[in-house]
Amino acid sequence: MTSAPMSEPQLQILLIEDDQPLADLVCTYLTQEGYKLIHLDNAEDALIRQDTDDFDLIICDVMLPGQDGFSSYPQLAASYPCPIIFLTALDNHADQIRGLNLGACDYLLKPVVPPLLLARIKANLRKQQSSSSRSKLKLHDLFLDPNLQQVNLGDEALSFTTKEFSLLWIFALHAGKVLSREFLFEQLVGREYDGLDRAIDLKISRLRKRLDELNVPGLAITTIHGKGYLFNYLPKKG
Repeated sequence: MTSAPMSEPQLQILLIEDDQPLADLVCTYLTQEGYKLIHLDNAEDALIRQDTDDFDLIICDVMLPGQDGFSSYPQLAASYPCPIIFLTALDNHADQIRGLNLGACDYLLKPVVPPLLLARIKANLRKQQSSSSRSKLKLHDLFLDPNLQQVNLGDEALSFTTKEFSLLWIFALHAGKVLSREFLFEQLVGREYDGLDRAIDLKISRLRKRLDELNVPGLAITTIHGKGYLFNYLPKKG
């Protein structure tokens, strides 16, 4: 079994599945692959957590106690802007078509083959990242436009150099997650980090200096010793 590269940020997956042995299997396998798993046995609890949790992908069983997966989909999709994969024993084409027509990114039949599930997860996360990398990004009242390389705080334009923006964009795509030096280097330069090049440290230092100059409350890059860097924008309310 191949573990997810340590240089990548840990992605969080929500599994909604009432079959406990299956849930244990999926959670154990995906955790070993480097993902963080949250397991719930019904969709209602997932909707309750929408204000406190942020997921990169959701795996949802169709046949659930209470509200089934199909019925829950519109609310789940509205609450969590991430790929949703249906997992079910319903093997007729009509149900598969229904699930995909609802807007689900994928539909996987039971019994679950863990490596196949992993491949589907990776494929959908790649699609999501590719899509998000071309779109404007909004963090509260902070807006980033990758096409124009512009940053706005409300109606105020914030000035960044091209290199500063490129690094800020990577951080913003993964806001709230610890990013290692290796991951940042690979994303910015496009090749594997060799462990020797310290140019990324200088780029991070310059970006942090620029953020300090702007003095926007709640906008900062924090060093997490032994792990990497954490970017976040948490404006004070009121």
